[in-house]
Amino acid sequence: MEDQTNLEQMLSTARMILTVLEQQAAGYTNLTIPAHLKVQLEQKRQEVTSLEARLSQLQGKRPESLPDNLPRYNDVFVGRKQEIARCLDALSPDERGWGVTIDGIGGMGKTALALEVAHLAREQALFDAYLFVSAKTTRLSTEGVRQETLALSSLDSFCREFAKRLGQTDIVKMTDATERRRALLDALRGRRTLLIWDNLETLNAEERDMIAEFLRKLPTPNKAIITSRRRTGESAVTIRLDRLSEAEALELMREKGRSHPRLAQELNATKPEILTALYEASGGNPLALDWTLGQVAHKGYSISDALERLRNAAKSPDLYGFLFVDAAETLSGNDRTVLCALVVFLTPAKTTALVDATDLAITEIQVSLERLVTLSLVNELDGERFGLHPLTRTYILAAVDGTDTVLTAPLSEIRFDSAAQRKVLRYWVDFAQKYGGEGKDAYQTHDKLEAEWQNLEGVATTLREMAGIPDVLKDPQAAQMLIDLEDALSNFLWFRGYWDEWVRLGEWRYQAGKALSQWSDAGWGTYHVAWIYYVRGEAEQAASWADQTAETMEQAGNRRDKSFATRLQGKIAGQRQDWAEAERLYQEALAIYRELGEEKDEAIALSDLGAVARSLGQYDRAESYYKQALAIEEKLGNKAKQAAYCGNLGLLALDRDRPSEACPWCERELVLAQEVGRQDLVADAQAGLAQVMEKEERYTEALSLAQSALDIRERLRDQGLDFSRRLVERLRSKAEME
Repeated sequence: MEDQTNLEQMLSTARMILTVLEQQAAGYTNLTIPAHLKVQLEQKRQEVTSLEARLSQLQGKRPESLPDNLPRYNDVFVGRKQEIARCLDALSPDERGWGVTIDGIGGMGKTALALEVAHLAREQALFDAYLFVSAKTTRLSTEGVRQETLALSSLDSFCREFAKRLGQTDIVKMTDATERRRALLDALRGRRTLLIWDNLETLNAEERDMIAEFLRKLPTPNKAIITSRRRTGESAVTIRLDRLSEAEALELMREKGRSHPRLAQELNATKPEILTALYEASGGNPLALDWTLGQVAHKGYSISDALERLRNAAKSPDLYGFLFVDAAETLSGNDRTVLCALVVFLTPAKTTALVDATDLAITEIQVSLERLVTLSLVNELDGERFGLHPLTRTYILAAVDGTDTVLTAPLSEIRFDSAAQRKVLRYWVDFAQKYGGEGKDAYQTHDKLEAEWQNLEGVATTLREMAGIPDVLKDPQAAQMLIDLEDALSNFLWFRGYWDEWVRLGEWRYQAGKALSQWSDAGWGTYHVAWIYYVRGEAEQAASWADQTAETMEQAGNRRDKSFATRLQGKIAGQRQDWAEAERLYQEALAIYRELGEEKDEAIALSDLGAVARSLGQYDRAESYYKQALAIEEKLGNKAKQAAYCGNLGLLALDRDRPSEACPWCERELVLAQEVGRQDLVADAQAGLAQVMEKEERYTEALSLAQSALDIRERLRDQGLDFSRRLVERLRSKAEME
């Protein structure tokens, strides 16, 4: 902010120089005065006028002669502190560019930010005139999209409007548009005017290029702010306006509620998680939030109902039409393919991934991304990654063939090919199959699945919706891809502790397999669900899904599949402590595995039999079973299974009160479990070692391991959770007495 004393000194100096120039001019007639002296006089008079206008602002005066047509400023404005600071820096005379360009998706608050900055600049008396023009042709209200009739549509119309506001009637009357531009630039020399050009995306490319050329010639210290959904920003500071933070969005909701009692009442009665969901669905877009809140304030919707409309583009055609129609109309086929691909990527995608997912050449991808970023449909992020705003995602999904159509006339002809989306879904299924599966070394690529889990989970949800399950099957191909995805991810989900997600995907696989009459696939879905309920000790749920597995596997008719259903029934019998039935079922499964030559399955059954023997106190027999199972897996090289069987032997040694014998088994289990990333076995090994240390009276060390095991089991809701809690409590008491 300029100091008043400093401005007064500058004005005094400018007036003195002007007096000298006027004295020099007095020695000439109008016809003989030198051209350079005329120019100096005019510029110095403009400088004096400018300084007088700025000084009057600092003194709290608003002379009628001050050119100022900033729109009335009575709407809610929250946040954007960093953006405001950047804009004000860009408007400083020390900044060499012509000003600042604000771009971003529709409704992000570009105009509001420009006006906020302009009003702050006026408070600080940074300029001698504040001129606003808009090319906007529509506005959005709760009643729908409204057409504007007085919008400007060309650089020449902007120049006439600016000249009129500056009182330059001679410039307004000029008939030649080129001369008018030159005259306006001359009239701005010596001044310090802020020009605001709003919504330039509505102009054609030629007009936008002409405005860019005009701004490059804008004489300093005049500055400009332009807003557009299209990225421009040459010779200016460019601000890509992004979402409000959640805190800012909640503040916006509260401020809107102050003006609308019914809205305030609804906000107060709404659970915080619903307001967070509203923020997420809007993507922090102020216009989308304002529109949604307007449905509550003016149309009587509840916030939940208004949120549902926001999430459903077909129910909110005015909003989505206003945000996207102008951009979508110019998209090429490749642009639409890239957008359909990015819809499937729930995390920002790199160019190389888009090439793999779409089969487009990298140059084609790069050209499309550049255009989509320019149109504010795609955000360019650090690391050459690209992502969609949530509202863009909702719109594209609604406009893809096979989903709900956006029911508004301007958008009804804008279609996106579902084949492009399907190709990307297939890419992610192939990705899961490449880095997942059940091989002995599959754990080595689990980090790749972990890094992309959000995308993979989103793909599963999309495939389920496309398939139509559990209702009438709509898309057999999508149902099959869902089965393939669950099959590829099962080992990863089990190892890394995504147990809730595995239950959900297992149910979906069952539904998809049933819809396709693929009973083996359906049965493995139920098996996975039952298994998680079993390891969590949720007996009733486990038994119910185990029965479903037996029924489904019987329909499949595959002996190996049926044997696993038998083994699962044995697990349920063991959980009920019906050891005789459990052993009978395990022996039945073992016989089939040996007959089929399935060694890894044989090892599993041997371990199951060892568990029965251990529960019955038949420790020598249990040890024999466990060591047979371990020997098979050492031969096959499966480290995860080796870890499990080492853990069994460690627990068996503890049952025998042989801590020194248990220790190496538990240590080996921990090393192997950590190597393969099997979280439940990591917890088992840590709990086992904690018990060994407890026997050795190393209570503090034991407590640390037991607490780590408890943390894992609490996250997994493992059936050993209660035991771990008691162990930690006991060790904490003993450690405090050390």
